[in-house]
Amino acid sequence: MELVKKNIHTERIKAKALLQIPLEEDINVSDSRPDVGKPVFTRGKIKVDEVKSGTNKVWVKGRLVYQILYLAEGKDSGLAGMEGELPFMEEIYMDMVESTDRAICNTNLEDMRVNLINSRKLSIQAVISLMPRVEENTQEEVCVDLNGAEKEQAKGGKELEYRKKPLDYLETAVSKRDLFRIHEENKLPAGLPAVGTVIWRSTAIQHVNFKPLSGKIAVGGELSLFLIYKEDISGRTNWYETTMPFSGNIECQGCEEMMTADIAYEVGHEEITVREDSDGEARMLGVELALELEIKLLQKESSHIVADVYGVSCEVAAISSPKKFRQLQQDAYLEEKLTGTVKPDGIDTKILRICHSEAKPEIENCIFGDDEIEIRGSAEVQVLYLNNEDGNNFAMAESRLPFTITRKLSGLQKDMEYNIENCSLKPQLEQLHVVMKDGERIEWQAVLTLHLMLYGEAQEEILTDLKITELDSSKLEKLPGFAIYFVKEGDTLWQIGRKYYVSVDKIKEVNQLTSEDIAPGDKLLIVKSGEI
Repeated sequence: MELVKKNIHTERIKAKALLQIPLEEDINVSDSRPDVGKPVFTRGKIKVDEVKSGTNKVWVKGRLVYQILYLAEGKDSGLAGMEGELPFMEEIYMDMVESTDRAICNTNLEDMRVNLINSRKLSIQAVISLMPRVEENTQEEVCVDLNGAEKEQAKGGKELEYRKKPLDYLETAVSKRDLFRIHEENKLPAGLPAVGTVIWRSTAIQHVNFKPLSGKIAVGGELSLFLIYKEDISGRTNWYETTMPFSGNIECQGCEEMMTADIAYEVGHEEITVREDSDGEARMLGVELALELEIKLLQKESSHIVADVYGVSCEVAAISSPKKFRQLQQDAYLEEKLTGTVKPDGIDTKILRICHSEAKPEIENCIFGDDEIEIRGSAEVQVLYLNNEDGNNFAMAESRLPFTITRKLSGLQKDMEYNIENCSLKPQLEQLHVVMKDGERIEWQAVLTLHLMLYGEAQEEILTDLKITELDSSKLEKLPGFAIYFVKEGDTLWQIGRKYYVSVDKIKEVNQLTSEDIAPGDKLLIVKSGEI
């Protein structure tokens, strides 16, 4: 007797870790930059350049890329900007990791502060979180049939009775890394003067979505660009902000339209250039970005596997072992409207005009109830504004708003454990709207969108082997040739057939049953195999 088996491909987290590290460095202002009077606006991004696995460890190499907008003092008073990076290299202990494993590292900039030491030196203090993990492809074998059982019965040999049960699972169809390159170009509006010297440039990606298609993945979203510059002729400070939609496709072998996409992205290389238009004026803005994608395409599958076996003319010991199979419990988009207030630091600071705003959400924890999820986090908002001292003076206000979102979720299984490690939660703050109130307060509104993909693991007993031996003749002789069995609560034809070494089909045939449905109190005639 041969077990017909099928391979199920999935992934699991082999090892993971969390490390928070401080970064602190004093930086000198380059000779080409004016003296620093006061830092105004700061921005930081973590770039991971390399993740390398070793025996029970992972090395993460990267850098904190910072931008600083400041008010200059002296003869070059006004706005000025500088940028740079703080490199880091960390060795993180991770049990069970091998040098051949593929490691991924997520990051988060917990805090970054820029302090003035003197007009030519600044201090940067930051705390970053490194979250490396190693995922491995796994292959589970399940028994879907018994090869040869029908032949044995036809020959009058060892007759077996077996039944099947459905198994729902999530199979990983595609798992890979890829790049999606964005090339966009924009021209300054006619009402704005041409660019002379760029003081500050920044980009942000919003509304990113991925859609599996046949042989490819469609990518769409919006790219926002913010630029502060000195005008070409007058030297006055000006700024420009715009949003550009982008779209494209990534070739992906094995991708099908009905698959579920779980794709994470980080912004890698980014470059903003200014070039001349056809009239020779510096008005053309070019943006090049590379999205580093961690792609997982998942396929919901269902198979019928052999659940149990017993012998009719032989003794059968079914050997099984528990195995876990991944399932997608939720794939939903959640929305929550957030509102908050930002107050500038200092009692003498007045708001004349809002120039730019940025918002970043952060998820801190997820708590699962019987039929609901509670998501806790915070939204950080930064606002760059022009104050009322003169037309060339800028300041920044910032605020952090904690939030708690509770949503009902249907379909959660009580026998499964859920936690933040079982879900893929991609937050974005969209539709950010910032307005000035009475020159002293800034009010903001935004919509927090969360793409929740909640996974669970169901444990199933999987048949791995059969031990078939000859039936003890004395045991069979003790069974009656004919018997009347009164059905009790919880009885099934399978249990009754196993007890009397009779096939389910034989019981149905003798009792003229069209299904396996029986009820307590029913009477069944049991005829031993071989009896007429």
